[in-house]
Amino acid sequence: MINKKTGVEAEKLRAAFVANLESKRKSNAEAIADFTEKELADFIRQYADASFRGVYAELDHNYYDRIISQIPLNQEMKDANEAAELKYSSHLKLYSMFLESKHFKLLFKSRIASPNEQVSSSKETAHFVSRKPKEREMTEGEKKHVEFETAHRNPKIRQACLDKYGYQCQCCGMDFASTYGEELGANFIEVHHLQMISTYDESRPEDYVENLVPLCSNCHSMIHHGKQGPLSLRELREAYRGEKKPLIICKQD
Repeated sequence: MINKKTGVEAEKLRAAFVANLESKRKSNAEAIADFTEKELADFIRQYADASFRGVYAELDHNYYDRIISQIPLNQEMKDANEAAELKYSSHLKLYSMFLESKHFKLLFKSRIASPNEQVSSSKETAHFVSRKPKEREMTEGEKKHVEFETAHRNPKIRQACLDKYGYQCQCCGMDFASTYGEELGANFIEVHHLQMISTYDESRPEDYVENLVPLCSNCHSMIHHGKQGPLSLRELREAYRGEKKPLIICKQD
């Protein structure tokens, strides 16, 4: 398949994407590319753009940045993202960064320099730089039936973790009730799986409750931001540079 707007084959786009990931020391670059092509594309079609034609057809990084900004504002998108251990938001960021990377831009330089291409390099460059996102129909709310598998999360196990450690971030010590007031922030915190729930088919934790840790939204995002995958609680605590509040109950690393 060739992208009609750019003339670049999907295979070359994927190869450049994988090379960009490997330059960031992502050991699972091929798996990330597979997830971006399939699961992320389905996520975008389901929640953001039903007419989305695929990551190798839409090459405007602003498009993916807009979807990232929608996730915290759309409860269904937010729930799906959290159910996937924040994979959708992290893969959106990785692909948006790729579209601004030298690996992506070199595709067009090599194409322009090719003797087999009968295209003016100045015209090609101007077309690439000035290309604007396609206009989208301003509508939403249509219903459609979608079937997909998702790992079940047991609310009783989540509550048992909160009963044991409270509603305080186990990294920075933030308490939402203290920060935002009781009316808004009481009994609010995110809960992170130290062993990803997506790996439970391969091996299950010895203690489901101890596999969970309460984290504020910032720390929860950062624990998933490790270059080699999610960080451990110890690694997150060591990386944190902000002001730390004393923990009432401290979970061991």
